[in-house]
Amino acid sequence: MNTKESRVFQISEQFRNIYYGAKGFVLLKTSKKLHIMNKKLKERIMLAVTEVNGCQMCSYVHTKIALSSGMSTKNIQAILNGDTSCVPANEAVAVLFGQHFADSKENPSQEATNRLIAEYDIQKSELILAACHMITMTNGMGTSMDYFFRRIRFKRNKQSSILLEIVNPLMTMVLFPILVLYGYLTHPFIKQHFLHIKTRTDS
Repeated sequence: MNTKESRVFQISEQFRNIYYGAKGFVLLKTSKKLHIMNKKLKERIMLAVTEVNGCQMCSYVHTKIALSSGMSTKNIQAILNGDTSCVPANEAVAVLFGQHFADSKENPSQEATNRLIAEYDIQKSELILAACHMITMTNGMGTSMDYFFRRIRFKRNKQSSILLEIVNPLMTMVLFPILVLYGYLTHPFIKQHFLHIKTRTDS
């Protein structure tokens, strides 16, 4: 992975990321039996988002998961260095969208969203977006924890604060399971995620 500084997630950003990350988790889990998106594609997307956000904890965890899915060490390292040349042609748009999603701080352009849907259709695009949201949430928790550990070693980041380094992980650990449970119990929670993308493409 490259050595650029990790992103500092503000508390308001992480709160939003938990909300959509929980939606993404439920959507991915409930769609798993449909075999729309394979494990390698999901991990490539998550590695691409993690590379942009600079979460070292997440890169370690998802490297292990990607290896277990059958990806080579060379391909994993390439993505973590921002190099997508090793990505299969039929997955390139999804991985590049993941990079753009993170670069735009979870606000992808209409053009990028339309390109994604044109390439994969609405249902698979929703799962790609779900993967982006889920890994962004874990990036927000992981980078905040990493900055906290740096702080206690007297290597703090001046752009970060002790408040967000404590609140972001705790907020994620408390709210995420509650929202996931809510997602499994209420269909409107999942449908809102579907309609969010459809509304953007129709506008």
